[in-house]
Amino acid sequence: MAQCPICQQAFFCGAGQHPAQPCWCSRLPPLAGASLATSALCYCPACLERLLQEQATAARQPAPG
Repeated sequence: MAQCPICQQAFFCGAGQHPAQPCWCSRLPPLAGASLATSALCYCPACLERLLQEQATAARQPAPG
């Protein structure tokens, strides 16, 4: 079990449990600037989806200037 650092919800991560079946989040695009190797943060499905949506929205915004 893992605990989301944003909402504190406990959830099943699955990373490293079965080599043939990686964690559920491996089916999603990577979160920009995040690396499990460096941050050791694992977000719950709801929070990761929200962060990815925010990232996509920010990427569509025109650059200032």
